[in-house]
Amino acid sequence: MMNRMRMSLLALAGGFALAAAAPVAGNEFDAIFEAAGRGDLAPMERQAAAATTPEARALLDAALAAARLDPEAASDPALARLAGDDRVPEMRRAALEVLSSVTFLKGDYAAAARFGDSLEQALRAAGETERAEQAARLHGVAALLSGSPPQRVEGSVAVRAIPLHYDRVGLPRVEVVVNGQRQEAVVDTGANLTVLSGETARRMGIAFRDSETRVGNGVDGTVPVRLGIADRFEIAGTTLRNVAILVIDDEQLTFPLPGGYDIRAIVGLPVLRALGRIEIDNDGSFAVGPGGDPAAAGSPLRASGNDLFVDVEIDGRILPLHLDTGANLTGLSARFAAAHPGVVAGLAIEEARLASAGGTRQAQRATWRNPPLRLGGRTLALAELPVTLAAEEPEPRFNGTLGSNALRTFESYAIDFRAMRLELGPDRAPVAVPTPSAS
Repeated sequence: MMNRMRMSLLALAGGFALAAAAPVAGNEFDAIFEAAGRGDLAPMERQAAAATTPEARALLDAALAAARLDPEAASDPALARLAGDDRVPEMRRAALEVLSSVTFLKGDYAAAARFGDSLEQALRAAGETERAEQAARLHGVAALLSGSPPQRVEGSVAVRAIPLHYDRVGLPRVEVVVNGQRQEAVVDTGANLTVLSGETARRMGIAFRDSETRVGNGVDGTVPVRLGIADRFEIAGTTLRNVAILVIDDEQLTFPLPGGYDIRAIVGLPVLRALGRIEIDNDGSFAVGPGGDPAAAGSPLRASGNDLFVDVEIDGRILPLHLDTGANLTGLSARFAAAHPGVVAGLAIEEARLASAGGTRQAQRATWRNPPLRLGGRTLALAELPVTLAAEEPEPRFNGTLGSNALRTFESYAIDFRAMRLELGPDRAPVAVPTPSAS
């Protein structure tokens, strides 16, 4: 059967987002933080309401605030005390996870490097090798950025719309200006940092850090990267200064599609979040603004580090999916397939090629035709929903991804980072998203 390619450009969450804990028998905090790492806050909210010690309450309240992207999430002194107290190791690890993630989000890279280093050591001592490797990548990225000033918006956020178009694989692109140089870029809520190809970064005069590190990608393995800082980054009339940049070799951003396909720039979540609110009209515009109507209806968003999640109703089940505009297809992961074998039984199966920065891989995939989906109380009209079946190592952290094809079934949508809400415009006729054959 013909291979079909699903693009998920730069799912760097496994690289340096809030590390997801593997559940350990009797270790309540690890299980709670594992659920939060895939967007499910219900166990954490229940535990916070029932917390019997000030330390536990401070830890869980801080984690919930971080999930709302609250800048004061790590301000409680009790959190720092927990991070330095090894008498309850699982609470210390959880506190270090929150602190390393929140300080990175705030641009305090030196603090993120310190907490990340302590977290890595604590995880290795506990035998949590996989999570320790994730913490090591966080530490490596943060350490290279140490000494750099935090990203900031110059002046106030402008209210302005610019043209947007969907490229040949169905990803949204806009024009940005970096250090005075114009460049088309993919709008990617799934990218933990803004990305430039090596040649593009050199042309734009990005100030490189001396060393190289590695981050996780959207398929198996990691990608070698360099870190840099863009002094000036302009998008939709708004100027940001000191934007952290991941620089990836050009060949890692070139994909094996007939006729060729490449990406030279990706606008990642930290830049999009700094805009406060983004609105995408699927007929061709991208706008930023100070915020929408507080009373407007929408689906609540939550974050784990630099990953966004939104609840989707799937055949009557409510599951958080990763909100990733840099994925051209919405899909469910092998985690979902393993948890719900009855759902995938009898579905047509094919070999698929999954693509991300740094490579591609083959996987077995089932196709769910006309799946019963709802988003924000609205029917989500997708003709098919791919479900990855092949075992993945490590096990995928997310239940699946809500990609650009789902968002294009509405005339428009808005992501309000202040209200932490996804707002949907009127329904539109379903759009056929191209899935070119892999070469």
